Amino acid sequence: MKKLVTISILLILSLGMFAQDEQYMKMMKETIAMIDTAKSIKLFQQAANQFERIGDAVQNQWLPFYYSAYCYVQISHLEKSDELKDMNVDKAEELNNKADKLSPDNSEIYVMKGFILQSRMNVEPMIRGFRYNNECLEMFETAKKLDSKNPRSYLWHGVNLFNTPSYWGGGKDRALPLLEKAIEKFASFHLQSPIHPDWGREYAKKMLIKCKE
Repeated sequence: MKKLVTISILLILSLGMFAQDEQYMKMMKETIAMIDTAKSIKLFQQAANQFERIGDAVQNQWLPFYYSAYCYVQISHLEKSDELKDMNVDKAEELNNKADKLSPDNSEIYVMKGFILQSRMNVEPMIRGFRYNNECLEMFETAKKLDSKNPRSYLWHGVNLFNTPSYWGGGKDRALPLLEKAIEKFASFHLQSPIHPDWGREYAKKMLIKCKE
């Protein structure tokens, strides 16, 4: 399977295909489908590798690197050791920076920046929360300013406040309006293309229920 994927990616490179070309779209859809059902480190790693190979092949598209970063964040949440968590967060940041260079001022990429910072804080919440929390919130605020219709900016801002102690300005009361706004935005959200980000909808519903408990 890996050999076939590599051959297909080399074919993209040799033919000079761009984002809307049929082969690129086909491979992106297939790899996105992988992460939609992935629950293990192994499967997320396979998807991350495939996205990165696609990104390296087409060179001028941000989405493959963005999705690869997403996979590494998910891996960091599944790893048990702090060292491995940090290694995967570092890799996620590296890939998201590649996406950022290809598509500056992109709301989705700023959401991912905040998502990555949240993952850093998960390793040592009391120590790193003080260091990264304000920066993390700034990423979500920037994401909202860049695209007020992006539901993930409201979702992860709300999740951040939900997990932040009230004496640091967080808590359920502050998270609830943002999570409600995320649900509202998801209801009216229209995909730019079949391969653009569309994740977080079900998680938003779960978090809203938790926030109301």
